[in-house]
Amino acid sequence: MLPALRVVAVLHALSFVLQPILAGLFLSGQDGAVDLHATNAVILVVLCLILTVLAFPAWRRGLMPRAVFTSALALLVFEVIEGVTGGNHILWLHIPIGVLMMGGLATLMPLVMKPQSRPAAESAGAVVTTLPTAGAAEAAE
Repeated sequence: MLPALRVVAVLHALSFVLQPILAGLFLSGQDGAVDLHATNAVILVVLCLILTVLAFPAWRRGLMPRAVFTSALALLVFEVIEGVTGGNHILWLHIPIGVLMMGGLATLMPLVMKPQSRPAAESAGAVVTTLPTAGAAEAAE
């Protein structure tokens, strides 16, 4: 699960970095770049959706901190808003949201790529209780 999560996170980050490059090409007079920008936006949202879906069980199983899931979910929401504002040419909102999302991505990527030495629940100081099983009771006798 973690390798898939990390691969999707890297693909998402690469797609994300491509967005301002495509926007810059369009602003430089290459009209076809706006279509690539829009297509990449759809790819970006799909990758973020997959990332969010993969992050949830990783967090619940203690393989990743909760911030991975919440950051991915927040990015997903803002990417959808970003797509709507861009598609409707509301650039005064589209551009600042894109800049803010770069901060979210910069927060998410180190969390995803950081090796987790022990389950997140234990590292957060949570109490982990192990209940005895029937086999353990027989072995003790």
